[in-house]
Order: sequence, then structure tokens, then C-alpha cells
Amino acid sequence: MKLKVSTADEALAQFPQSSYLNTSGVYDVTIKFASVDVSTGGAESVNFNVDYQGSPTTLYGPYVQDKQGNVLAIGAKLINALAVIAGMQDGDDYVMEKEEHLVGKDNEAKTFNVITNFSDLACKVQVQEEWSINPNTKQPRKSLVIKNFFSEEGATASELKSGKDKGKQLAIVLEKYASNITYRDGLTAEVVAEFKASQKAGKSAPAPKPTATAKAGSLFK
Repeated sequence: MKLKVSTADEALAQFPQSSYLNTSGVYDVTIKFASVDVSTGGAESVNFNVDYQGSPTTLYGPYVQDKQGNVLAIGAKLINALAVIAGMQDGDDYVMEKEEHLVGKDNEAKTFNVITNFSDLACKVQVQEEWSINPNTKQPRKSLVIKNFFSEEGATASELKSGKDKGKQLAIVLEKYASNITYRDGLTAEVVAEFKASQKAGKSAPAPKPTATAKAGSLFK
């Protein structure tokens, strides 16, 4: 693996900020397993299969390496923060193992490249609902973007390292950012609400009219 765990202050600095995990918020979850996925072009992402109140959910992303093999800072920083929350130390290696897990509605057995350091880890995860245009259907689509991880008690990686102000950043997130929703590709809250209403009514929604035009070795060996 190219990356080593870092507890340096700059590595742990904060990011900008139902019974189902399906909208913006901070959730208490257990990471059942985290796996590295490699796209056909070679980009790497880390996906999380989590348990939330007994319901299995898959959170996709973040990307940690692009198709050219360059480390993507935001994704790598997020994984590093989780590593510190999991108790890893400076210079520790991520342990990778091929594991078979039952996933999906049909409990289909699939093989994953699992980062075992994160298996069965209880923590809090902040996710943000993001709406964009599906390039295939030209319709709005929702995704949940992982914004941050906290320890089970609510501390960030940097707070755990310093031993000070544990829970302070979580309190700020809950007050100001937890319910934020991102709209991309010119979508607005009104356009998405209209789309949801059409879907609920069982109607075929017309393609939305955006308000604006949206502008290699493996990382985990």
C-alpha cells in the first residue's frame, strides 16, 4: 500500500462541512466490512457495508485514487481519519484480505477486497444527500456522500489524538450541517420535489430543465 496512517494535525484537520440510512444526517452504524473497488479504468474507491439499526446499507465512495494512479486527497484523508478512529497508529499498514460476503436483496455471495482494520467497527458517520442528473436516464438521482466519521462516542480523529474537546466538532455538525442537501447539474430543491411527486404518483417524470449548466500502481496492494 502506498499510504501510511498519519496522526499529524494537518492530516486530521476537518473537512468542510428513519429506520433507514437514506438522507442527510449523522448515524450510529457498525461497519460490517469496508472494501476497495477498482473501476474498469483503474480508479479506486472504498465502499462501506454498514448496519444501521438492523438494516444493512452500502455507502459508496470515496474515491482514493484516480485512473492515472494519483492519490485523491479528500478521499485519502477521510480513510486516514477512520483509521485513527479505529485505533491505528503512525506507519501502520492497512490489512487487505479477500472475503466472501452475502449482499443484496437476494443474499448473493460475492468476493470483496476487504480492509480488515475496519471490520465490525462501531462509529458515527455523517452523510449528505446529493442530487445530480443521471447521464443515462437524464433524470435526477440521489446519492449519499460520506462527509466524515466520528468515534462511537462522537469524537473526530483529531479530537481523539489531542484528547481535548471531544464531541465539539460533532455538535457543530449537528447544529449547522447535518441536514444539508447538495444539488448539482443545475438541479434545485423545487425541481427535485417535482420529480419526487411524479415518482410517488407513479408518473413518468419529464426530463428536468436545469437552471444552470454544471461545470498507476494500486493504492491498496
